[in-house]
Amino acid sequence: MSVNIHLSLHINDLSSSEEADAVETALRTVLRDHSIEKEVMVGVFLSPHWVKVTSEDGPLSVRGFGQWSVAFERDVTEAVRAVAPSADIDLEWDYPDYD
Repeated sequence: MSVNIHLSLHINDLSSSEEADAVETALRTVLRDHSIEKEVMVGVFLSPHWVKVTSEDGPLSVRGFGQWSVAFERDVTEAVRAVAPSADIDLEWDYPDYD
């Protein structure tokens, strides 16, 4: 069974534009590995330095969301920590079918 979800991911407290770029690159790899790179938007902001990933153009349809979300959150955390160890990771899911 699939569920529709909205993804909101903010990576804050980045120290430089280089660190923001490294986070963007790392997240794009995770998004590609989870086959959602074409369904989300990625933005890099430089004042202050932070990165945003969102499914604001429409919900993601995910089969097996419980297991998938655990793996996705783990992969995001590992990828971000590898390039920005002190970054703040704020990942939220919204369920538009239940609003």
